[in-house]
Amino acid sequence: MPSPARFLRRRNLVSALALLAALDVAAAPRAAHAAQAAADAAATDSSGGGMLSEVVITAERRTSTALATPIDISAVTGQDLANAGVKDFHDLTRVVPGLVYNSVGIRDGGATNSFILHGLNLDSVSGNGGDTPLSTQPAVSVYVDETPTFVNLHLADVQRVEVLRGPQATLYGDASIAGTVRVLFNRPDLTKTAANVSADVGYTNNATGPNYSVDAMFNQPLGEHVGFRLATGYTFENGFINAPYLYKLDANGAPILANPADPVHSLPVATSKKDVDDADLWYVRPMLLVDAGKLNVLFTYQHQHEYSQGPDQDSYPGGPTPSAFSTTGDPNASPGFQNNGFDNAFPTTFKKYETGDFILQPMHRDVDLGSMEASYDLGFATLTSVTSGYRERSDGVDDSSGFYQKSLGFFYQGFPRLLLESDRVYKDAAITEEVRLVSKTDGPLTYSVGAFYMDQNNHLVQQDIMRGFKAYEDALGEPNTGTDLGYVYDRKIHFQDIAAFGELTYHVTPALQVTGGVRVFRQTLDITAINELPICGSFCSTDQINPLGLAEGSETEVTKKALWKFNASYKFGGGFLAYFTFSQGERRGGANGVPTMGPFAESPAFEFFQPDTVNNYEVGLKGRIGGRFEFSSAAYWVEWNNPQVNVSTPNGAFPAVVNGQGARSRGIDLEGRFQATPELIISGTYGYTNAELTAPITVAGAVYGTKGAALPGTPHHTLSVGADYHHPITDDLKLLLHGDVSYRSSMSTSLTPSMNVNLSGFAILNAQVGVEKGPYRVSLYLNNITNERGVLSAQNPLRYDVRALNERLSRPFTVGLRVNYAFH
Repeated sequence: MPSPARFLRRRNLVSALALLAALDVAAAPRAAHAAQAAADAAATDSSGGGMLSEVVITAERRTSTALATPIDISAVTGQDLANAGVKDFHDLTRVVPGLVYNSVGIRDGGATNSFILHGLNLDSVSGNGGDTPLSTQPAVSVYVDETPTFVNLHLADVQRVEVLRGPQATLYGDASIAGTVRVLFNRPDLTKTAANVSADVGYTNNATGPNYSVDAMFNQPLGEHVGFRLATGYTFENGFINAPYLYKLDANGAPILANPADPVHSLPVATSKKDVDDADLWYVRPMLLVDAGKLNVLFTYQHQHEYSQGPDQDSYPGGPTPSAFSTTGDPNASPGFQNNGFDNAFPTTFKKYETGDFILQPMHRDVDLGSMEASYDLGFATLTSVTSGYRERSDGVDDSSGFYQKSLGFFYQGFPRLLLESDRVYKDAAITEEVRLVSKTDGPLTYSVGAFYMDQNNHLVQQDIMRGFKAYEDALGEPNTGTDLGYVYDRKIHFQDIAAFGELTYHVTPALQVTGGVRVFRQTLDITAINELPICGSFCSTDQINPLGLAEGSETEVTKKALWKFNASYKFGGGFLAYFTFSQGERRGGANGVPTMGPFAESPAFEFFQPDTVNNYEVGLKGRIGGRFEFSSAAYWVEWNNPQVNVSTPNGAFPAVVNGQGARSRGIDLEGRFQATPELIISGTYGYTNAELTAPITVAGAVYGTKGAALPGTPHHTLSVGADYHHPITDDLKLLLHGDVSYRSSMSTSLTPSMNVNLSGFAILNAQVGVEKGPYRVSLYLNNITNERGVLSAQNPLRYDVRALNERLSRPFTVGLRVNYAFH
């Protein structure tokens, strides 16, 4: 992994080269940037004098508008996000058709990219949110400004968010098999000093304290050609989940015995705690823009720190006794469970917003992003260089007791205080460089060509610790390993990507254009995965010697390939645009490192997994009618070959990736805006997805999916309707009203029947009422007005004890007051 010093040296070298190039650049008017700023300002105008303003985008690496871009794209301005109360990726699904994000809250925004577009997901959504990164690349790529990485950043001081559906290999990388989400922050403004401060306080149903946040922005020109911008903020989300039956722990984290004199049969001591999912974050983002006429350089850095005491999940309603924590519930335990009073001391039924977890599950995450974007106007084209890097580190705790007791309890000899703590540490860092040349729009031929380089290292270590088990075995008189450590998973990935890409557009007529694109790449992947089972010892080792029960798998893979794109569009009279797109995408393969010898030996078929590819076909129609109504519609058909899926192996429940034979997704995306009056805008989105397996997924006799099974995590229907009403009361006082409702239909959570839960659909209703006077704005907001218990994921009792049937939830009814002051 590159050291911080090495990273800074690389970035400083590129910065020095850019500054040397600037020495001979004469000052020139900033017309292009002024035009861009004006277009962005127009796009955020909510009234538009009775006419809708188009949203300016740069998705195709040149300035355009969403309606003039012939792809399936949604773009939402920062002002529209603020009007709708969108602060994170989960909220974003309310305003983007077909976008699914099955996580919620600060905790679920890290290691796992939870975006789903066009139903391209085979993985279970009943897991642990952002706690554990998967071996597979995400199907949706995420760019923070120009840095390709995923982090659920707090959405403040945002210029806009662009969501590009379908494979975007040409301009955004081969791994973008389902689409790309771009988060673009406001840049420094060289024309004025400005500041913005907003603060809010709110209360969530079932929470014992308030939520609060503050965000601040300061913009300052530092002369004619230099500008500085700083955004910073802090957010605290008060938890709403209660834990009625926690274990009371000693200084070593082991359960305290209810009867210390009987360490063999004693139950743990119970305690309780409210608001076990408290969470907070803070961030700081300085930006420096140097505008020397033809040469522009933007430096950006962002740090975000997050802490969560536990996930937003409950175990409601639980289930009947006897549970897996009893001899009857775990008949394979040998000897039998040593105290069958566990279910009386730790009941199996729960109220809404109560969890059956036994311990707190804290998690810390730190993310650093840095980039330098330099562009030079050559006259006939713009040359851009983007040097960026990121570094992420997270450590978290997960209570896996319910899974272990249900699946592996027999291995722990009737331990009456079974407590399995999974400790996970994840590190991820990358350096990227992209150089591209984008032509000006004059002439029949336009192009965008470039080269891309990425060097990425990530490392995951998971240790499963059965707290207090060694002391129990000592008291039982059984020989043991001398440690509470039960399982270790250690995975290292080094990935390099070198690519050349290009798109060439021929404007056949002013109305007709065709585009061809290609990305040629060479990728090198080195992956090593280690599984250790100390409790099993040398018997589980690959070499039958290692006392830690070590099994290791490694793979070096070099991939060379070209991915293609074709697009044709036609502009009709009256402002309509029709288009057709064919595009391809691919994700890399890898190794799993599962044991192939010992009592938990897995078939060699689980050792490695292969790349998967998609072919995407879409047609669309978008346009404006009378300047007051605009719409965008698209229909798509995606063929997914060799699809990758993360599974648990049949013998030892080890994490692994396997390939299916095929899957297919078909659907439509619709969105529209209507300026009903100069004061009222109504917007709506709808997405329909029908995604299914076209062949069963069977590996070494284990069935992970059947032909025709719906792909998990994606509702068939998503729908949202919103309205914004801005009414002037006096010359300097304005009434602001906003309301929206979003709906998602039922969905499955896993392809594997023993893991799947069929979740019901639900709708969330939100509203805001406020007044604006000069630089001040005050708003009362109400989120989830009907207090809907919206379940985003769940776990199946066939695989988990009832105390671990954790269901991730939308936040309950929340009411709050937000105050904003803007100085210009």
